[in-house]
Amino acid sequence: MTGLVCLQGGGEFSVGCREMDADLLARAGGGPVVVSALAGAVGREHDTANANGVWHFSALGADVVAAPDVRLDPEGALAALRRARLLVLPGGSPSRLLELLQTTGVGDVVREVLAAGGVVSGSSAGAMVLCAWTVLPDRGPSVVPGLGVVAGALVLPHWSGGRADWLRAVDDAVPAGTCLLGIPEESGVLLDGDGDGDVVAVGRSGTELLGQGRVLEPGAREPWTT
Repeated sequence: MTGLVCLQGGGEFSVGCREMDADLLARAGGGPVVVSALAGAVGREHDTANANGVWHFSALGADVVAAPDVRLDPEGALAALRRARLLVLPGGSPSRLLELLQTTGVGDVVREVLAAGGVVSGSSAGAMVLCAWTVLPDRGPSVVPGLGVVAGALVLPHWSGGRADWLRAVDDAVPAGTCLLGIPEESGVLLDGDGDGDVVAVGRSGTELLGQGRVLEPGAREPWTT
């Protein structure tokens, strides 16, 4: 059984995300929810994002915990993450998050959660690095391979148009046929974790399919093709 991936455009843990996240929680059977804010710097930045996630999902009635920082407590972090039925990766630095997913075992746990039929939700940097390709704004911007959980896709978060420098970097780097998802804040898309099946738009605003001249409005469903 393969789980579900939710790619969100940012503004996580806000009032506008409650309905979207309540649906994820239901799909995950009520939890446990595990929040891991590894896109944040060690210390206050990481801990504050974790606390915000715990507060948000507690208000939705979830069994929710914050994972220890894998940079400080590797064994404790991986043990906590493996409990997740809904694993949440908030925003921050995509460069930092991608490196940690690739070097600490957290990326392997993401795949384990999905393989067990769980749900993985990434917002902003979290959504970016789950895809086949990700923009690294602090490096140019440059475009590099992501974790590849969602094949054939790249997310531009906080989408409201613009970002010409990002789009130029993307055009120069990604293969033809890559699905470019412009996802606004408090919005997202839901996909099967194995890349088969449908893509469903969720949240408050539509997701723009860049290069296709289309917007997938909330509630719309269509076959996922890349």
